[in-house]
Amino acid sequence: MDLQGLKEAKENLQDKGMQLNDEDYIPCRALKSSKEIVYVTHQAWNSFCKRRTSWYWNSEKTGMFLIASNTSLDLPGIEHPVLITESNFKPDRLPSSDEITQLVQLEKYQKSKPHEWDRIDPIEKDFYQRWLKHHGLNKPFDFDEIFLTHSANHANFLDPTFFIILNEAKVPYSIADTIHVCSSCLEFFHILGKQWPVKYVVPCIGAVKFAGLPMNHYFEVKTSGAVNSGGRVPAF
Repeated sequence: MDLQGLKEAKENLQDKGMQLNDEDYIPCRALKSSKEIVYVTHQAWNSFCKRRTSWYWNSEKTGMFLIASNTSLDLPGIEHPVLITESNFKPDRLPSSDEITQLVQLEKYQKSKPHEWDRIDPIEKDFYQRWLKHHGLNKPFDFDEIFLTHSANHANFLDPTFFIILNEAKVPYSIADTIHVCSSCLEFFHILGKQWPVKYVVPCIGAVKFAGLPMNHYFEVKTSGAVNSGGRVPAF
């Protein structure tokens, strides 16, 4: 919502005895279950995950505020909220290394990605190396491979190659595990993939670390009023 919408939402919630707190550092923390209701400021997209969330500034959501709640909200002006629920979804297959490269080469991805996305700070590489070691993944560390998958994952929500058909609708999904996806808040919050009424999203490391979401677990992200899978589809 815009600034006026946020102001009206605050007043509406105050009338109901509810306090709307802000998140101005890490967007995915809005998904933390202990946060009853929170709004994400512009600054949050330019802070801890600045490079990774730079897609926000290239999107139609630029300048908008996000409200996240762990219960349903009845606020004026909100017609199609996004519902995030746990799912038992599992894809029938994930892309090969060649297919990952093809995803990154997609025209829509190349035209959509912000310049900041490719400007990786060496500190990030150290973070991922420590995270891999912490979780006992002992294969040789190759950040370039990890980053390629991060990029391919976003590409698949822009122009899906990997998807299922649910009630005759295309439903894209994350193409890797938690280690190999990045800035999942972009898909959770419809910065990327808004054109798909339903999608299945795996939380990134940040969403696991800062929001407490389970690793390698698919969540259904559904626009209210879209095709109803009830949060679950048969696992492949």
